[in-house]
Amino acid sequence: MKSSTVLPIFLASLALPAVAQETFTPETLKVEERIAEGPNVLVMDQSWNGASTIDVLGADGDLKMKGNMGAGTTAQMVLSKDGKSLYTGSIYMQRFTYGPVTAVLHEWDVATLSRKREFEIPTKLAHVETQPALFALSDDESYLLAQNATPATSISVIDLKAEKAIAEIPTPGCWTAIPATGMKFTTICGDGTLASYTWAADGTFGKPAKSEKIFDPDADALFANPVRVDGKLIYLSFKGSLYFVDDSGDAPVLTETLNMTDGVLGKWAPGGSEAIAYNAPTGKLFVLMHSGAKEGSHKDPAREIWTYDLASKKLVGRSEAHHENTLTASKGDVPVLFAASEEGNFTRYEYTEADGEVTLTKAGEFEGLSKFPALIATDF
Repeated sequence: MKSSTVLPIFLASLALPAVAQETFTPETLKVEERIAEGPNVLVMDQSWNGASTIDVLGADGDLKMKGNMGAGTTAQMVLSKDGKSLYTGSIYMQRFTYGPVTAVLHEWDVATLSRKREFEIPTKLAHVETQPALFALSDDESYLLAQNATPATSISVIDLKAEKAIAEIPTPGCWTAIPATGMKFTTICGDGTLASYTWAADGTFGKPAKSEKIFDPDADALFANPVRVDGKLIYLSFKGSLYFVDDSGDAPVLTETLNMTDGVLGKWAPGGSEAIAYNAPTGKLFVLMHSGAKEGSHKDPAREIWTYDLASKKLVGRSEAHHENTLTASKGDVPVLFAASEEGNFTRYEYTEADGEVTLTKAGEFEGLSKFPALIATDF
C-alpha cells in the first residue's frame, strides 16, 4: 500500500522542469613569486619532533601571515643586517630515535621565502631552545658562529663563502658566542667570568682572554643573551641588574652596574627566554618583568614590560604585558615591540612617549600563531 502511493509521486517529480543551476567557476590557485612589500616580523616556531617553521608576518596591526619557511628539528636562526637573508641551522634525523643525523645550514631569501643554498655543518650543533647568541653572524657577516654541545661546549666558525666550518673553538664551561668587532666573539662562563676568543681566516684561533670575575652565578646569575649598545654589552641579571661590559680590548671588562628594581615594591624581576630588547634611536631598554620573584622564577612569563632609559638611568615606563616570555623591538626612530607567549600567542605593541614617560599599548594580536615561539626578529 505504501509503495503504491510513493511511486506516482516519484514519477510526477521526474516530469517537473529542471531548476536552473548557477554556473560554477572553480578558483584558480597560484603561487606568488614574492611576499607583499612592507616591514616584516619573523617568528621561529621551533620543533623538537619534526620540522621547525619560521612564520613571516606583516608588521602592521593586522599581523597578516605572508608565508613561512621550513627547517629541520631544533632549529636556530639569524637574520642578516639588511633583512634580506635568513640563515637557519637545524638537525635532520635519519631514524629519529637512533642512528645518524645531519646538521644543515640554510640560507633563505626573505622576499621570496625560497631556499638560496644549503650545506652541511658539524653535527655537534647544540639541540637547545632557539637563542640569538647560539647562532650568530660575525661582525662583517662573512662567518657564522654556531654553538656546539656534546655536552662539551665549543663554537663552530663557519665560512659562508667557502660553505664549510673552518674551526672548532673549545669553550669549556662557557656558553654562547656574541660577535664583537672583527673576527672575535665573547662568551659567558659558569664561574662568573666572560671570555673573548679570536680566529683567523685560515681557521687558526687564539687562547681565550678571560675577564676578572664579573658576576656571582649563585647570588645573581645573568641571562646568557645580552644586547649590544654603543659597542658595549649589557647583560641582564635574574634580580634585575644591568651589567655593562666592554669587550673591545683583549679581555672583557665590567664598566658599570645598575639596578632597575631599586625602590620598586612587589619583588619584581626579569623573566622569560628573551627577556630584554633594545632600540638605539630612543636609547631605551625593554624588559619582561614579573612580580613575586623567587629562586627559579627567571623563566616566569611577564606581567609587565618595563622601559628603562639609558641616558637618564631611570625606569620611565611600566606597561601591561600578556604573559609573554620572548620580546624584540624594531630598529626605527619610533620602535614597535613584538612579544610571544609559551602558549603561542603573538602580540604587537605600539610605543608612545610623553613628558618623559613611555607607554606600550597592545595594537595587534595573533592568537595561536605557533606551538613554541622561541625567537622573534624584525627587518625594520
